[in-house]
Amino acid sequence: MTVWDRTRSGLRQTRKRRGADPASRALIESHGVFAAIHHQVTGELLRLLDGFYSNIEDGLFELAYRTGEDAQRRRCFDLMRELRFRRGGLVKNFARAMDRYRELWIDEANADPDASVGDDLQALVLKMAEKTTAHFSGVLHTIAERAEIAGARPFDGPADLPISPRRIAQAFVHSCRSLRLDQGSIEIVQQLFSRFVLDSLGNVYGACNVRLQDEGYLTTEELGFASSAS
Repeated sequence: MTVWDRTRSGLRQTRKRRGADPASRALIESHGVFAAIHHQVTGELLRLLDGFYSNIEDGLFELAYRTGEDAQRRRCFDLMRELRFRRGGLVKNFARAMDRYRELWIDEANADPDASVGDDLQALVLKMAEKTTAHFSGVLHTIAERAEIAGARPFDGPADLPISPRRIAQAFVHSCRSLRLDQGSIEIVQQLFSRFVLDSLGNVYGACNVRLQDEGYLTTEELGFASSAS
């Protein structure tokens, strides 16, 4: 049976499930929205990761000749060969780590401990994400508010979102660690990941925010404007 449900932005046609109350239907629908958004964001991240790899050799060459240390220069050249050889594994492990975060829209307890990076690299993850989180804090706060309205768990700030720069940086460092790259190599590569992936998240977050808005999950401020306009 087809019914019309009223959302904050108007009417939406849905398929009524027998035996399901409106609250249950809304929860099922919001879970589907979160899954779709997470899939969309992960796909965009993989596209950015392709760009990262397209520029990795030039980036490492630049870093090699920017440093005055011969040992660091040799490490950059070694990384060029190693990352070219391990590209498939790194991309696959990154995608898997992001997929583990999908359940974090609903329940923080569902976080997979295997996606963590350990205390030795956690400081690096936080350093990688700090600038990007601050830069996109406005849209991340809005996404968190819309998601909570849609039925997500309460988020402890923008960094707690499953698609936050911190989660993305952690997924990348985890993927590097899973391929047994040493900490020194990860510290070199993260500079390029930050430049080509984290710094390019504006359009990704913008699209995510618009999608939630189009689904009818309006912020308190937007509802206030709508009420005053009417």
